[in-house]
Amino acid sequence: MARPQPRILLEQEQEDSTVWQVLEGDETFLITYKGRPASIRVLSPGLGEDRKKYRRMSYTELGTCVGQIKRLNAKFNTTDFDYIRVFRNLNVIQK
Repeated sequence: MARPQPRILLEQEQEDSTVWQVLEGDETFLITYKGRPASIRVLSPGLGEDRKKYRRMSYTELGTCVGQIKRLNAKFNTTDFDYIRVFRNLNVIQK
């Protein structure tokens, strides 16, 4: 069975002939910690300044989200990271 064609919301061709498309998503998966939406910040010491990087915590594909959850649970030696599913009309559904 073939995947359905996505609905294109916006399309723009760049100078290097690449085409960027904004696609409509049906659902988004948010990573949570102990049932609450979470964010991850990584601090790296630099030359006289601290560098902050924020990790991505929302995904459009379930498999990618689950893989990231497994990595986070292993890194922090816990099982408290999970996900919630958010649908297009912003209804939040627990998995």
